[in-house]
Amino acid sequence: MKGIFLLLVSLLLISCKSTDRITKDIDVIDKQQRWGIVLYERGDYKGAFHELSELASWGYKDAQYALAFMFLKGQYVEQSTLIGMGWLGVAIESERDDWQALFNDLYSKAPSEDKEKFDNIIKNYKTKFGLKAQHVTCGKTTNGMSKKIITKCTKSDRLSKIYEIDLTEAEL
Repeated sequence: MKGIFLLLVSLLLISCKSTDRITKDIDVIDKQQRWGIVLYERGDYKGAFHELSELASWGYKDAQYALAFMFLKGQYVEQSTLIGMGWLGVAIESERDDWQALFNDLYSKAPSEDKEKFDNIIKNYKTKFGLKAQHVTCGKTTNGMSKKIITKCTKSDRLSKIYEIDLTEAEL
């Protein structure tokens, strides 16, 4: 009986790897995201990118928001308004009013031809990195005395497809 169980577990693990699908403990994800944000705020963009890029691809909104700025400003990555707006557009699925206001402001100032490009990349990113695609749910809460709004996202136990993130516009 023990041998059959081990065989089934081995087959399950092998099949998960062969489909590029993995899972990760939620506590590890939360710690990784918090650390990535700390690194970003300290100006360690290389470290922040290392910590946050995987989580952004998994649908975590704070990670996506930070990546948006890294691309918009060219912090550790090649500057790209297109990729930055893509990440910002998918991050606002969290329905944070301040993020939405920033997105609306940037979007409204863009030329019409850029808006069409933004719409296309946001649609693409939502199909790969969005809440539904990555089986993530988010809720808003405040951070104690500071009243800072925090978006808390939780990834379901369902397996999700892992997509590589675009590092340059040439990869789009």
